[in-house]
Amino acid sequence: MRTVQIEACERTIDWVAETTDRYVAECTRDVGRFLGRAAALGPQAAVTPFQSENWLSPWLKGLAPAADVEPLLITVRDSVRGEIAMLLPLVLRRFYGLTLVEFADLSVSDYNIPLLGPAAPTTPEKAAEAFDAALAVMPPVDVIRLCNLPLAVNGRINPLALLPGLSQGSVRNVTALPTNWDDYLALRSRKFRKALRQHHRALDALGGATARMITSGAEAGRLLDRLDSLQRARIAARGKRYVLDRPAYSNFYRNVFEHGRADRFAMLSVLESGDTVVAIAYSLLHQRTCTTVRLAHLGEQWSRCSPGIVLASEMIRWMIENGVETFDLGAGGYDYKKRLGCEAQPLLALEKAMSIKGRMALSAWTTFAGRRSLIQSLAAKAS
Repeated sequence: MRTVQIEACERTIDWVAETTDRYVAECTRDVGRFLGRAAALGPQAAVTPFQSENWLSPWLKGLAPAADVEPLLITVRDSVRGEIAMLLPLVLRRFYGLTLVEFADLSVSDYNIPLLGPAAPTTPEKAAEAFDAALAVMPPVDVIRLCNLPLAVNGRINPLALLPGLSQGSVRNVTALPTNWDDYLALRSRKFRKALRQHHRALDALGGATARMITSGAEAGRLLDRLDSLQRARIAARGKRYVLDRPAYSNFYRNVFEHGRADRFAMLSVLESGDTVVAIAYSLLHQRTCTTVRLAHLGEQWSRCSPGIVLASEMIRWMIENGVETFDLGAGGYDYKKRLGCEAQPLLALEKAMSIKGRMALSAWTTFAGRRSLIQSLAAKAS
């Protein structure tokens, strides 16, 4: 291992750089510098919306300080060619006396993958070397916990998914869309088509409903408040903890919507019956893919109409008409995602102890009670 001299203009107050034989890594807490470097790679570097500037900027500048997590932003380069291999938007978080390294996530980012540069590793050997370089510039920590790692996205390999010691985590739910609505329906089962007709008839009996897709406008704030209330009621009814309406999270989703307005990055999809919002979804539009991260609907008399399924199907109709090629219903294994045509793809997790305290914690978390407690504490997101 040897220290590498980088130009003075690259240095920040917390700058460090180390190298392996193949890769050199730099670490900074300067959000602006990191986002500028990501922008220089071009939009193709962010293969999911959760690594795009429209998501990362509000996350790192708003949610991170509000949630008291510290940016740990790492650049890994090919030490010979000088080209960027990957950018890692990581954070340091304190959890019951432990220091954790995680992705910029806090249970709102469905998929975690580095921003990929021209020298991105594509073999297990190179991926391991690049990750070793990243480890070398991290401060002392107890546990590295990188979750929701897709194997690949849009043909781009996730270098972290090539590392040894990974475990199966959640699943990604995604489907390629045909070029017209009739073809989409033809691909669904007869049972699905019949049920969808019945849902629409049930909605008609309650006064009918219309769907709208909103990427701008003054009503976004009101609709986001409604999404919070609908989701809170749904999660509370299931006896689970809900945090997305807390100020740090609520403000984050609003900031993402505003920050990406010019790019039509965030979209609210609403199913309304008269003045009643029956269902609402929050989605991200990125590289011809629509990724839905939040979906909630009214219960009681509306439940027999399956408003969530109706809204999702209307969203798919809109996507097809507007050139969206892929529909992604986010992480989590739920039956309704399969009914809409999504196929489950594995998401992996890497948990690595970096201290004796970290090894003890990981050992405790592998027990059933410990794992359940960890999930309840760390995974606050409502599906």
